[in-house]
Formats: sequence, C-alpha cells, structure tokens
Amino acid sequence: MFARSAVACLVLVLATGQATAALAPNFQRARELNAVINAVAVAVPKHPIDKVISQGRDRYAVVAGKCTVIARIVGLPAKPGVVGPRQFEVELDKPDCD
Repeated sequence: MFARSAVACLVLVLATGQATAALAPNFQRARELNAVINAVAVAVPKHPIDKVISQGRDRYAVVAGKCTVIARIVGLPAKPGVVGPRQFEVELDKPDCD
C-alpha cells in the first residue's frame, strides 16, 4: 500500500513540474516581442522603433522611423524530453525604407 502511495505521489510531483515549466501566454508573448524589437533594432540601427503591430499569429509589422520591417516568430522544435517555454527565432524581411 505504501509503495502505491509513494508512486502516486511521485507521478503527481513530476506532472506538476512539467505543467509549470511552460510560460504563461503573456510572458511568452513578452519574450517574443522583446526578441522582435531587438532584431529590428539591429536591422535598422539609425531609426528608433515607433510601434509594433500584430498582423496575425507570429507576424508583426515594426515601424522604425521611415522604415517598416515585417518580423515573423518561427518556432523551433523542442528537444526530446525537455519541457519549457516555446523556443523560437525571429526572421525579418528586408526593411522597406522610404
């Protein structure tokens, strides 16, 4: 009986640890927006970023001075057995500057 209780407790602890490893949606979005802003700041260093406009899932138009840059969040595959926040990279289109 004790062995069953111990195993059940262990399973519960492991399941709870995995469930809390992912970020809440608002914190995940904050990580992604920060990554987009940093990538665009490097791409158009002469122009400060004025606004970031969501254009659907994982796509943003970033206005920096006279430039507009389309940024996409590209999800990366998770490593087997690893639970945690979504891994991603930012891909930018060529800046469109007037």
